[in-house]
Amino acid sequence: MNHGKLSIRYAKALLGSALEKKAADKVYNDMYTLEQSFRQFPTLQQVLDNPSVAATEKAKVLKLACGKDIHATSQTFIDFVISQGRVSQLHWMALMYQDLYRKQQNTVVTTLTSAIELPEALQKKMAGWIEKYQGKKVELRTEINPDIIGGYIIDIENNRLDASIKGQLSKLNKYAGH
Repeated sequence: MNHGKLSIRYAKALLGSALEKKAADKVYNDMYTLEQSFRQFPTLQQVLDNPSVAATEKAKVLKLACGKDIHATSQTFIDFVISQGRVSQLHWMALMYQDLYRKQQNTVVTTLTSAIELPEALQKKMAGWIEKYQGKKVELRTEINPDIIGGYIIDIENNRLDASIKGQLSKLNKYAGH
């Protein structure tokens, strides 16, 4: 069985359990935090893949990776995954859970990149515009990248709106050079 199919099966089971317990939002936050831990600390996967690390130690590490307020449903799921010997695929399971949850909630992840921190009122206004455009709820993530000089870049699923000064200068340079 390939990793994708396995991860989706486990994620579907987790979502079903979380919905039943009315904890889908909390489990989503745990899986998001866990996934971010995998991104920030690549050695986390190495620890989980290491057969000489005891299952109890892996459970402790994963509890820390989910944050201090891990929901009981998430903890039970992690313990189950470890007991089934599938802990090496937990990163994929967390990603699949997030994807299934967002589909179930009719939510789209949007990244707003700007050169400086944007006021919260402006962020909400942009999220509202995107919700209207997409017809879905927006989970807005913000990033600061001084290299874009000014303006903003919006990434919605596989689409990008580049209204940054760097992007505009790049277009100008491209067309001026031809």
